[in-house]
Amino acid sequence: MKKTAVKFIAGALILCVLLWQANRVLAVKYDDGIYSVAKFYELEDNSVDVLILGSSHAYMSFNTGVLWREQGISSYLLTASAQPLWNSYYYLKEALKTQTPKLIVLEGYRLLEEEEYQSAGFVIKSTYGLKWSRNRIDAIKASVPREQWMGYLLGYTQYHDRYTELSEEDFTSEKKAERYRGWKGFEMGMTTQQMGQPDFGTCTGSIALMEKTEKYYRAILELAQEKNIPIMVVIAPFGGMTQEDQKRFRTAQAIAQEYEVPFFNYNFMEDEVYIDYGTDMYNTSHLNGRGSCKFTSQWGEYIAGQYKIPDHRGDPAYDSWEQDAAYLYALLEDVELRETADADKVPEYLGKDNYHVFLSVDGYCQLEEETVNSVLGGLGIDDVQGGGLWYFAGGDAVWNSGDGEASRYFETDRHDFGLRRVQRPDGGYDNEIVIDNQNYHTVENGINIVVFDGVTGIVADSFGIDADNDYQLCR
Repeated sequence: MKKTAVKFIAGALILCVLLWQANRVLAVKYDDGIYSVAKFYELEDNSVDVLILGSSHAYMSFNTGVLWREQGISSYLLTASAQPLWNSYYYLKEALKTQTPKLIVLEGYRLLEEEEYQSAGFVIKSTYGLKWSRNRIDAIKASVPREQWMGYLLGYTQYHDRYTELSEEDFTSEKKAERYRGWKGFEMGMTTQQMGQPDFGTCTGSIALMEKTEKYYRAILELAQEKNIPIMVVIAPFGGMTQEDQKRFRTAQAIAQEYEVPFFNYNFMEDEVYIDYGTDMYNTSHLNGRGSCKFTSQWGEYIAGQYKIPDHRGDPAYDSWEQDAAYLYALLEDVELRETADADKVPEYLGKDNYHVFLSVDGYCQLEEETVNSVLGGLGIDDVQGGGLWYFAGGDAVWNSGDGEASRYFETDRHDFGLRRVQRPDGGYDNEIVIDNQNYHTVENGINIVVFDGVTGIVADSFGIDADNDYQLCR
């Protein structure tokens, strides 16, 4: 009888371990919610001076790199995509277990929320990153109808069929991309949607917030004040605001005034920060990288002057914020390069310290052409007879193929690079530039260039100088 009981207990323990491991592997790991919480748990206690809550309107507007480089502010975006205020409230409760920020910021776009419950994906993003605690349980209970509580609390019932999506990161729980090394929750919009400058006009009157939204809005303000931490509400710039939205924001502002909490709607603050909707928007609802820099620079200067927030620049304990900033500023340079349409402006980018440049001369190419001479001459290439392959790092020549067959392969801890020059039966040569198993080749005749950013860990740009099109830059 005793042996049977021991076997049963041992079997139950093994089953629990297997289920726990399966749950860990199968659990979804969204960046826009779950992983931002996971990275938050890694922070040293009381290292975050500005804690920012909200949805994608927050994590695409408040640029943590700009706050650091310009003001030395250690900020963190504890956010999730489309996050309603009830989930922001439980994120705040969880954050205050380990952090005592000098300022709490609620980005208020989701004050417009009209639905009591969201779709499963958004619920998961806003709750499954939290460690098991009363806060996670209460967040789930606030997010779904009562009859669904058990399914979400068990967790694996929501993602048990992810087998076909699993990757190495699911088993290691490690995000390998360079962006995660010092990541503080900010997501940069990498492209531009050109829009006309919106005319929001003026309207009168107000519309009540949804009852549930108002309840948790007040709870957030009250929790901050209970902890004696300053809080402000900010509406980041976005292009699609309606008069109905304005009326709800007016109600939210009145509530903030009840608590003597600052409320800033930057859609009506052009004198403080001018957003050019032709160049600064990722889409109708979100700023791109340029827009986030404009907005954050002005706002960061304001809070640095209004609140007692220390400047941590130069403090080794805050090196991860400098790492985050270095990544974000490099990412901005990558965007600028990709948006360059003039081949004559390319050389100024190719010598940057963080750039690895892979270049091939293919087919026919006239060195005496002004654009060709500018690009190749800037890299010290003065002979392209017969073509060839070159590799430069920080503007310095590392390797070239010569005019015959040659190959070069090297790898880092996250990426692999292959260069190969092979002779064809007709006596000509084919050049190959392969990065992470992808072959890059833009033009048949002219120059092919691939720029890999060692800081961001991405191919910043891949383009050609096309001899068949008057040596124009093409992508």
